[in-house]
Amino acid sequence: MIARSLRQSTGLAGAARGSHAAMLQSRRLLSTAEADKYCMDLVRTHDYENYLANIFTPSRSRAAAVAIRAFNVETAQIRDIVSEPNIGKMRIQWWRDGIDKTFKGSPPSHPVMQTIARTLETTRLSQTWFKKILNAREAYMQDKQYDTIAELEDYAENTSSSVTYLHLEALGLQNVHAEHAASHIGKAIGICIAIRATPFDVSRRKFHLPAEVMAQHSVVTEEVFRNGPSTELTDAIFTIATRANDQLLTARSFAKDVPKQAVPALLPLIACEHYLKALEKANFNVFDPELQKKSLALPFKLWTSARQSKY
Repeated sequence: MIARSLRQSTGLAGAARGSHAAMLQSRRLLSTAEADKYCMDLVRTHDYENYLANIFTPSRSRAAAVAIRAFNVETAQIRDIVSEPNIGKMRIQWWRDGIDKTFKGSPPSHPVMQTIARTLETTRLSQTWFKKILNAREAYMQDKQYDTIAELEDYAENTSSSVTYLHLEALGLQNVHAEHAASHIGKAIGICIAIRATPFDVSRRKFHLPAEVMAQHSVVTEEVFRNGPSTELTDAIFTIATRANDQLLTARSFAKDVPKQAVPALLPLIACEHYLKALEKANFNVFDPELQKKSLALPFKLWTSARQSKY
């Protein structure tokens, strides 16, 4: 699940700068194998939970699904690695121009764009979803705090849900029930991402959790920066996590009408649920070190869910 917008859940922070070297330094067309490997390595390193989930995407659609995730990683990490918002906006514009060129059949010499271009030869992907992701990333380039949970959910809809819509398209599916599920799955994942990002954000004196909820629970941001966990913050995290769980349950309410072929795109909800259960076990202390560890149980949970065609 996925900068520290994917970051805490998937390790996007840290070695973020390496992937952008490809954008700046690539001057040759890579072979199909090289481009696929670049995308796979990027997702495995920085978005590990979704890397695991993508294993269960049919082989004919897997390269496209991984390229979509790689695009998400590349654009999600921009905010964390630039020193000025305007520099970040310039990078977003590079990706926006690149998507335009890719959909016109002239992709930049970047492995993600090359893989997306190859996908477009056989698969219909909507340029709209890529643009929504980029527009949302650009709008929040200044690291502003969300005012409300609804605002956080809107951001998640434009980013995490858009990625899921693209994954459904990569599978060759157009199904209204799967799309409804995808919308709520993206919102649940986006909320979890915001929660999981908190320790990293606080380490940089940044705070993104909704101001409305913080005010309801008398959370003082400066005290979080100084002292970390508190009863007030734990109560606020519980409120936000409850909203994520509500979205999770709503997504599953469509399960009986969602075709089995759509399940690979919806499997990331398993990782979201796994985190929420771990958070509950930690008494909603988002700073608990156990929450930063990779789960040994998650691969089995994903395998079981894929085998049963459940999300």
